[in-house]
Amino acid sequence: MAPTIGITMYHKNADWRGWSEDGALLPWTYVNAVRTAGGRPVLLPPGGDAAEAEATVAVLDGVIIAGGGDIDPAIYGAAKHPATAGIVADRDSWELAIADAAIRADVPLLGICRGMQVLNVACGGTLHQHVPDLVGHEAHSGPVDGYGIHQVRVTSGTTVQAILPGGEYFGVPTHHHQAVDKLGDGLIAVGWADDGIIEAIEAANPGDFLIGVQWHPEQGEDMRLFSALVAAAELFSSERTVVSLPQMLADA
Repeated sequence: MAPTIGITMYHKNADWRGWSEDGALLPWTYVNAVRTAGGRPVLLPPGGDAAEAEATVAVLDGVIIAGGGDIDPAIYGAAKHPATAGIVADRDSWELAIADAAIRADVPLLGICRGMQVLNVACGGTLHQHVPDLVGHEAHSGPVDGYGIHQVRVTSGTTVQAILPGGEYFGVPTHHHQAVDKLGDGLIAVGWADDGIIEAIEAANPGDFLIGVQWHPEQGEDMRLFSALVAAAELFSSERTVVSLPQMLADA
């Protein structure tokens, strides 16, 4: 059976056949990327508590924390920047709980854009709330209604470099105005834009599949991050089955 990959979702108001109502939403590109890579997507709407997050992660083989609006800076001890927007409290608490549960259970996790920021904050890190203040340009943001392209360099000898090109800069789809500042515990920076903004992070322990990228791979043609996540999820599922069978016999 294909490994089950949970994908977190937006909680926002949308138009439904002529009326406006709150919804749990996700761009189809995430679903398609997981299926194309051989995974079985399961959507994880916001709103659950830590206990629900732990129970949910326990039946997943992998997790994607998707892109979206900004995280409430109070969570990492900062005052709100005027440009910080799109905060949704139940999504913040849900995704932080999902990330924490996945990290503790060693479930493979890929954080995309906001998802990389959630991963960093879940590990005790902080964020730059408005990248243009640091770099003096808006190339990371892209157009209002779409994605730009900028260059990223990934460090050789890292998990991300083993999946993607390393050494030279390569173009990625981008749409973000926040970025990692102080790294969370157990994480290392492994990718940067040419202006010094951190674009990829991973677990300091090379045996863990715990990756965050600031760009949007689901919007491009390179699906190798999703293929790597599905492969790690397959391995995790098989190892969990081997370990759990003796425990089940012992508990019988």
